[in-house]
Amino acid sequence: MKLKKKEQIMPSVKKMVLHWKGNYRFIARNEKGLSVNFDAPIPNGGEETALSPMENVLASLAACSSYHVVSILRKTRQDFSDYSVEMTADRRDEPPRIFTNIHLKYIIKGKNISKEAVETAIRLSEEKYCSVRGMLKNTAKITSSYEILKQNKLD
Repeated sequence: MKLKKKEQIMPSVKKMVLHWKGNYRFIARNEKGLSVNFDAPIPNGGEETALSPMENVLASLAACSSYHVVSILRKTRQDFSDYSVEMTADRRDEPPRIFTNIHLKYIIKGKNISKEAVETAIRLSEEKYCSVRGMLKNTAKITSSYEILKQNKLD
């Protein structure tokens, strides 16, 4: 039985290559040729031309969670026009400097956004669907909040 494109399951083995671009700059590419750049902070000898690896982890958490939140909000026919996530995180002082606390604040703007739909979407993303959160939850306390902004008629 051939699956439709949307139903196709992603391979469980991922292959990527990381290539050094000089100093502390790196580029990682997946099998499709898509890439992400990395750099170190200036105090660590980098040039800050890209996110650091830990910033990428934080962004990946928000992106993974958001993929599911947006998907669920669409399925529940929420009329949102803007969406963002503000992230804050604490790291421990000694190596390895892992995240100890992470907070995600979801900001959804739209017309007649249901508080219950937003809460359900965030809960399902956090508890069931987000793989990045699943990997981080045993090392960092992850909390979240949300804000619903009403869309003005002029927006």
